[in-house]
Amino acid sequence: MKKLFFVSIFLVLAMVGTAFILPQVKRINDLPDEMVVTYADIAESNGSNQFGPTINLELPKNIDVAANGELTDTVMSVKLFNLFTIKKVNVRLLADTDVYVGGETVGFNLFSEGVICVGSNAVTTENGLKEPIKESGIQDGDAILKIEDIDIENIQDIDRIINLPTFAGKELNVTIKHDNKEKSAKITPVFDVLAQKYKLGLWVRNNASGVGTLTYVKQSDFRFGAVGHPIVDSSLGENFSVGSGNIYKCRLLGIKKGAKNDPGEIRSSINLSDDSIGLADTNCDYGVYGNILNKGIVDADRTATLGGRLSVKLGDAKIYCALDNGGVKAYDVKIIKANKQNSADNKSMTIKVTDKELLAKTGGIIQGMSGSPIVQNGKIIGAVTHVFVNDPTLGYGVYIDWMINN
Repeated sequence: MKKLFFVSIFLVLAMVGTAFILPQVKRINDLPDEMVVTYADIAESNGSNQFGPTINLELPKNIDVAANGELTDTVMSVKLFNLFTIKKVNVRLLADTDVYVGGETVGFNLFSEGVICVGSNAVTTENGLKEPIKESGIQDGDAILKIEDIDIENIQDIDRIINLPTFAGKELNVTIKHDNKEKSAKITPVFDVLAQKYKLGLWVRNNASGVGTLTYVKQSDFRFGAVGHPIVDSSLGENFSVGSGNIYKCRLLGIKKGAKNDPGEIRSSINLSDDSIGLADTNCDYGVYGNILNKGIVDADRTATLGGRLSVKLGDAKIYCALDNGGVKAYDVKIIKANKQNSADNKSMTIKVTDKELLAKTGGIIQGMSGSPIVQNGKIIGAVTHVFVNDPTLGYGVYIDWMINN
């Protein structure tokens, strides 16, 4: 009888202990294999017992943290009772970086490195129709950087080079960029009997434009991040590869309210004859990046720090955007889901718009709000990226982790 009593007590304690420990174990297991953290994130997590009262996060001592918002690779230990290491996580340590909070609607005019192939057509020769581009193996989406070591900036450069007496009708060496890697190809221009000159039968473009929202501007060097997802080449449906670009102020024209299965949009225009407010140099899966030239675009009183993944909490947050001539305003949202994400993805978290004013104006998340900073507890933790087509009150956001790698 006495033995049965102790077994019962043990089982009860085991059940209580399991109920206590399992949630902690799950939260620890949900930590990704790689993440961005700040010292403040670590201190707040330990102070709030985010992973339970027996768990502490620890960074190596005496790390030489990079300045100006650069990331330092190191390892974070997850410790039990501050003694036993139960998990290690590769982290990119970010110094507590002060930034200006964005929210301004901006326009981009981006230029490729070289010219991008977007299609081809047959050339009429004395021997019938020929398609030199297809025969060369150069594909749609490839960028032509050089022909015979001469830089290419536009279609006129191609036309001029292939018709030089030195090169006319000869097989030419071409440097292309395919999947972000430089490669060599060969192509032989053919003589167009209708135009009376050599041609490649090539359609190209070297610029793309788009509109989005400024996410943040670093105070240290005025480098910006915006949009939260790439500007896509409409001809190819692919990310537009950028060599250079300009960023402009937008003129707001109005709002098309979102509804179920009918995404709304911020209607705006940019004037390319205006002075640019900054230069763009990167267009990737997590947004457009560059440097602000006109520092008057930012509000010096609207500041925050960048927050890593540990800063993200389910619950209340705010997004910042400009929807009228009143400028940038903060609107209430709730973070209702935060994904583990071992690999980069611009659908990191799910947000729900709760702000009555925003719902009345837009119906929720609409096109043009991509890049709107998501701020929680004084930190920018991400940016709006996509709307749920069947429910505009819901949208996706990207963790700032992925954005600040650029």
